[in-house]
Amino acid sequence: MDSISAHDEEASRYDQQVRDYRSHSHDVLFGMAFEYVKPHETLLDIGIGTGLASWPFAKAGLTIFGLDGSSEMLKVCESKAFVKELKRFDLRTTPLPYSDQSFDHVICCGVFHFFGELGPIVKEISRVIKPGGIFAFTIAGQTPEENKASGDDSKSYLEKPTPWDVSIYAHSDGCIDKLFQNYGFETLKGQKILMWSGKEDVSDLLFEVIVARSVHI
Repeated sequence: MDSISAHDEEASRYDQQVRDYRSHSHDVLFGMAFEYVKPHETLLDIGIGTGLASWPFAKAGLTIFGLDGSSEMLKVCESKAFVKELKRFDLRTTPLPYSDQSFDHVICCGVFHFFGELGPIVKEISRVIKPGGIFAFTIAGQTPEENKASGDDSKSYLEKPTPWDVSIYAHSDGCIDKLFQNYGFETLKGQKILMWSGKEDVSDLLFEVIVARSVHI
């Protein structure tokens, strides 16, 4: 089952599942990015899902736009009535359906671990974000040993199985650093966090929340 089909099936239960899994990466992302945003600025949520990650930004006064490949997730998000515009869009394709420098900020929470190669989507984010804008996102991280083996290869990621029958991709620190060099971002903050796997006999999953600034001209 691909990730879009899986999210379509789970849309109506998704918010409750997040609470059941004690998964609060969206709150961590907001807390780390809050100091860099202002009311009335625009924010694009890539892979908005049910809106968990962008809802706190809306409460802080930002104008929210959202993309997602799951029509069922978008229906749940729309019912919350806080997003100015929602578009159904397969994030595995580019370009994004916006003009250059359309948004003050971009976030992407709980999405990139479904992608191996991040170059095309990060390039597009660099295009649609305004200079100086904040790009905050989550990835599945690699252990120190895995990072050491990966080096600074921009295509360095590991495919890992999960208890949910959907593989995820863990990206190395070197991979993210190289992407930022290529597409004009600088890291402001990074925080590694553990996510419960959902099963007592399966190890917790390592993720990372990263906040970066667009420095391209």
